[in-house]
Amino acid sequence: MRAGSLSNDKVIELLNRYFVPVLADGTYLEHCEAAPAEVKEAYRRVFAALHRTNQDRKKAGEPLLSIGTVHAYVLTPEGEPFDALHVASCTPDAVIAMLERAVEKLQPTAGKPVAEPRPLSAPPPCEPEALVVHLVARYLVPRDRPYARQDVKGDLVPLKPTGLGSERHASWQALPSEEWIVLPRDEWRKLLPAGDRLGVGSTWDVDREVAAKLLLRFYPTTELNDLSRNRLDEQSLRATVVAGDDGVVRARLSGRLKMKHAFYPNRDDNNFVEATVVGYLDFEPGKPAIRKLCLVTEQAAYGGDGSGVQPFGVALSAAP
Repeated sequence: MRAGSLSNDKVIELLNRYFVPVLADGTYLEHCEAAPAEVKEAYRRVFAALHRTNQDRKKAGEPLLSIGTVHAYVLTPEGEPFDALHVASCTPDAVIAMLERAVEKLQPTAGKPVAEPRPLSAPPPCEPEALVVHLVARYLVPRDRPYARQDVKGDLVPLKPTGLGSERHASWQALPSEEWIVLPRDEWRKLLPAGDRLGVGSTWDVDREVAAKLLLRFYPTTELNDLSRNRLDEQSLRATVVAGDDGVVRARLSGRLKMKHAFYPNRDDNNFVEATVVGYLDFEPGKPAIRKLCLVTEQAAYGGDGSGVQPFGVALSAAP
């Protein structure tokens, strides 16, 4: 829906003008111990109300509401069910019709959005000495495919965002995903070498725990985003000094990973990430301080569970 109905201008206008949109991930709420108890209870109350409404409708011989976790619901201001659509039916036209029925029947007062529009991806608050890393991941396809972007160089390129906001089956694979990673001072210092091995050609292995904190995020967009479910079967990240000038040292980064990563949060599979990574690290050994960190996939593929593998790319960067 994010690439389809929820990217449609009319749907966005109706939601912002008359509704309080809420996104609830049922799988996360039911399985994550960190989810607040009151949020879990509110989620369960909605489904209890949905089932009560359908019992009343059945007795009255009225059509039943569709119920499930992959649905769009409209509730009354009192929290009672009004309408529902399974995502398979959530074309922009169908969602617009559902919202307009609610506006006509419930007569909500038009107003400004409850929250002002803002970027959905922004650096998190952190301590002044922390290093904030921005990561972007997206699927790639061969350049000769009809749905491949032609304005980007390379043999593998992103997909065209066709159908965005106009079709139910708009390709969410054409959109990038983002994440922010915070490395406190005691962690980012472990990216640097110990001692005085700073001559050109000097090498060191980056601390495995800090490297894993980065590499665990090297996967394309899927429905599973619980990092505790990822399993790094193989990992390496090595730094080699290639230059040093005016107190700043540049080290080349290279490594690889093989990681078990299921596509769905509640369904195990045999999908793996296999990737090689390259990048560089600029730092001042005397302070110590990191000037810049960049790491990208040189080659990366995801899959293996009977549906083939899909190329993807990840890039992360950080600067104070």
